[in-house]
Amino acid sequence: MKKLFILTIIFALFSSCAEDNTTKYNYPDSKIWKHRVNSMDELRQTEKSFDGVEVDIIYSSKKNDIYVAHGYEDTVNKLFFDEYLSALEKPEKMCYWIDFKNLNKNNAPKALEIFGSIVDKYNIRDKVIIESNSTGALKIAKENNFHVMLWVEAISYRKNPTFDDTLSVIKKIRSQIELVEPDAIRQVATNFGYVKDAKRVINKEVLMRIDLLK
Repeated sequence: MKKLFILTIIFALFSSCAEDNTTKYNYPDSKIWKHRVNSMDELRQTEKSFDGVEVDIIYSSKKNDIYVAHGYEDTVNKLFFDEYLSALEKPEKMCYWIDFKNLNKNNAPKALEIFGSIVDKYNIRDKVIIESNSTGALKIAKENNFHVMLWVEAISYRKNPTFDDTLSVIKKIRSQIELVEPDAIRQVATNFGYVKDAKRVINKEVLMRIDLLK
């Protein structure tokens, strides 16, 4: 059974919000998007029922192109992102949570150049939000006028976490947020409280609003 991501939106409101001119990601009315829509047939069906999709992509430096794939083994299906989007009747009506599986600081300039040419072809740059755990890659994405989502570490990923582990993760998340200034944060549900703690002490000029995605 396919999972649905429920995007829980938390607004951090400050007195200076009215002065913030940063362009925010424009979410559709529905915050329930379909997860891992990695085939053209499923995308066509999703277009009829959902306002947004989460899709996994991988950049191939060999092909200099973008595959729709959750892992490298899925690239054998040879479904390229451009072809994938062509399945939609009105691609500009959808929103896209892009889980960029192999995006990093080194490949980001070229990968985002190719990705950008594709999304601009379909006029959906403002509908896309790119997820990655690479702060370096996300900074480059922001410089290229993309909305970005920071994937953060979960306490539960550590075996028998201690109090010091908790403090370490909170400190790490806080520093990543301040570095990237993302539009959204991707986290597991059990991490929700820790991320709120990390947000609470961040400079309010840096963090006018961040959406926490569970």
